[in-house]
Amino acid sequence: MSDVLVLGGGIVALLSALELTERGASVTIVEGDQPPASWAGGGILSPLYAWRHSSLLNQLTFDGVDRYRRLVGMLESDGYAPPGGLLNLNGMWVQGDEKERERALRWASEWGLNCEAQSSDGLSGRMMAKGLEGVFFPGLGNVRNPGLLKALRACLLARGVKNHKARISDIRRQGRNVIFLAEDGRQWRADKTVVGMGAGTGALLEKLGVQLPLFPAKGEMLLYQLSPGDVSSVLLTEAGYLIPRNDGAVLVGSTLRKGDASFYPTVSGRYRLERLAQTLMPELEKARPAYHWAGVRPGSDRDYPFIGAVPGADGVYVATGHYRNGLVAAPATAELLAQVLCGVAPSIDPSGYSLPSSSRSSSSFLRR
Repeated sequence: MSDVLVLGGGIVALLSALELTERGASVTIVEGDQPPASWAGGGILSPLYAWRHSSLLNQLTFDGVDRYRRLVGMLESDGYAPPGGLLNLNGMWVQGDEKERERALRWASEWGLNCEAQSSDGLSGRMMAKGLEGVFFPGLGNVRNPGLLKALRACLLARGVKNHKARISDIRRQGRNVIFLAEDGRQWRADKTVVGMGAGTGALLEKLGVQLPLFPAKGEMLLYQLSPGDVSSVLLTEAGYLIPRNDGAVLVGSTLRKGDASFYPTVSGRYRLERLAQTLMPELEKARPAYHWAGVRPGSDRDYPFIGAVPGADGVYVATGHYRNGLVAAPATAELLAQVLCGVAPSIDPSGYSLPSSSRSSSSFLRR
């Protein structure tokens, strides 16, 4: 039996496993059979319009670029990822009126990020319609999330982390331990368990008698294969965004459908994203997307995640509800969770992310 059982295969679960191995814990991962949200997203290393969000989210994300520089540097130097393939840090341009620009500049000054007012005319590449006003963050960018997850899995395997594919469907109590059961009859337990199953976390927590304001949120994206440099930096508008990769691939996103837990792309979603792409970059009217896919995010009624111990369930911890910011918040989330789990003084105050004791229902599984 491993020291820690990690349920989930997305970026938060994998980085939590990495942080725990660095603290000497043996780890077993059990991930489901659906692609995690962090595989399906675009990998922008900033919340969308970060100045509109709470300080509890921003303190998990403001240094996301620095954290990913270190992580990707380790993965590349140890041979788990090819050099230069994962990070694109050519900046992020955000459209906004005068009031929005002022808010962005104040926020950047407060959190120590470089930011300058700049119209779309000043952007390089064949990016978009001209004459729009906004701000430019030269230090931001994106990470190629599918390649990142692949490299992380290889790294964890080399560190002795066991990985199983199974859909966890039920829970039962055995002494002080909570046993997690899969649909195929297999079961796992550990002294400590991290539940980071993305959109599936809420249903599992309900089996523990814990109810949180979580919901699935489906998003669809397109990919166009262009030439490197055609889109120079991330472009964010109220309508959507473009995300450039180093090889010339450009992602267009995204739709958002709250309460939808399906993973299939739709015709209506494709048409909407194609129209968005052509608005942001008129030259795409003559191009056809190379890929179209969908993913399900772990939505929440608040803009910052739940991180910490599950009330009334000894040894069970959770990291969930990151919504659209799971990837950028994952390194700080994983570090904080590992610190709490291992009894190390946390680098940030964990109390704001804890699960409220009132989230336990009166018919709690643990009262049986």
